[in-house]
Amino acid sequence: MKRYFDFDINDYKDKKCNFHSHTVRCQHAVGEEREYVEEAIKEGFEVIGFSDHSPYLFKNGYVSRIRMTMSQLEDYVKTIEALKKEYRDDITIFLALEMEYFPGIFEPTIEEIRQYPMDYLLLAQHFFYENESFHGTRFGWADEAHLKTYVELLMTALDTGYFNMVGHPDIVNYTGDDALYTKYMKQLADRLKQERIPIEINVNGFREGYNYPDKKFVKLGVENGNDFIVGVDAHNPNEYHDLDSYKGCIKMAEDFGGKVFWK
Repeated sequence: MKRYFDFDINDYKDKKCNFHSHTVRCQHAVGEEREYVEEAIKEGFEVIGFSDHSPYLFKNGYVSRIRMTMSQLEDYVKTIEALKKEYRDDITIFLALEMEYFPGIFEPTIEEIRQYPMDYLLLAQHFFYENESFHGTRFGWADEAHLKTYVELLMTALDTGYFNMVGHPDIVNYTGDDALYTKYMKQLADRLKQERIPIEINVNGFREGYNYPDKKFVKLGVENGNDFIVGVDAHNPNEYHDLDSYKGCIKMAEDFGGKVFWK
């Protein structure tokens, strides 16, 4: 499928990369953008992408407390574009956004986003949007319907052609039948493989002991022949130095016989 943003993560497969990093604008990260760049350089990263939580044109004037506002977007773009130029001899920097797919909200929002020179979009479905309210995908969902909906949301989002990669695709905290988990999540793994998008093993989730990265999905991906990438998901510049968690993510894939690239 031809994507809207002309970016292919596979062009950087032989480099040490992180395409998942935030800024203070998301309201739950700390540190200056320059600090993220400099700490990444110290740790030997050759490529990084800033993919802060995207603003949305929510209905009824709703303002999120976990993402930037639309009024901050221009400054975000200018700041990252300036850092690209300043550090071009030391590291490759990309400008991106991390976005959920909320039907009915995504469409007008992406029209605004398209006005800016994004290099790529990172799909990461933290929430279901049901009856005009948000419910975290990390809640314990035991019913088949929510697992099916989660996978369908990601599939539909990828169908739009706007997304170049997927962050923590195993974030959905399904606590029901293992056979159903395998049935639906294999569909997702198949689609990622088809799109040549690696499965992200998320350092932030590993460090914090979240339900992701999920060993079940990593094992499924290895058996399915998917590639893997480590996503730092940095909310603090010092997280570029959390080598224990970084190496733990690599080991999770390698323990099942998987291969991690971009490291």
